[in-house]
Amino acid sequence: MRNLSMLVLVAALSAPAAYAGDMPKASIGGYVTMTDVDAGGGAQDDGMGFGVRGWAVISNPWFVHGEYQTSSLDDSNTDIDQLRIGGGLAGEIQPGMMWLAKGEYISVGNDFADDQTGFGVHGGMMFHPSQQFGLFGTLGYLTTSDTDGLEFNIGGSFSFTRALAAFIDYRTYMGSVDPSGDLDVSDLHIGVALMFY
Repeated sequence: MRNLSMLVLVAALSAPAAYAGDMPKASIGGYVTMTDVDAGGGAQDDGMGFGVRGWAVISNPWFVHGEYQTSSLDDSNTDIDQLRIGGGLAGEIQPGMMWLAKGEYISVGNDFADDQTGFGVHGGMMFHPSQQFGLFGTLGYLTTSDTDGLEFNIGGSFSFTRALAAFIDYRTYMGSVDPSGDLDVSDLHIGVALMFY
């Protein structure tokens, strides 16, 4: 069951898998992000930022997670902040392959509008071909007071040691915002994570 917990958390949060031995009970990671925003009607902007994310096992197969990210867009000089807090569970399809489901509270803010709060629900799968490599994909639905749409996340990880790994993932939101219309936001995350036993 400890292996099951680790696979669930890798899939849910793109946290890396353990290199060998006992599985971790928690992890924290930091990343840089490249953000691209398409607000429809030709309004586009991009920029860079950073984030931190973590998870912890509560009781198999349940876990909690949290993430904070901030990005500064170049053309509009706008900062976009995201906070996500939630939890979930998962089950084994076959050795090395998992399903997962998670929910989260979301708060998104920028320099020109009130913070938007809402929730997201996600489901997905994770494939773990070895102790060093992990791959995952999730599809979810996000809604706040002014936005709603689909979110897709795909990524992978590589463990250097039992306690240190690198990860990369691509997350894109495809939806709409009142009253302006379409809104697409994409983030590419590249980072490292530490595991705790």
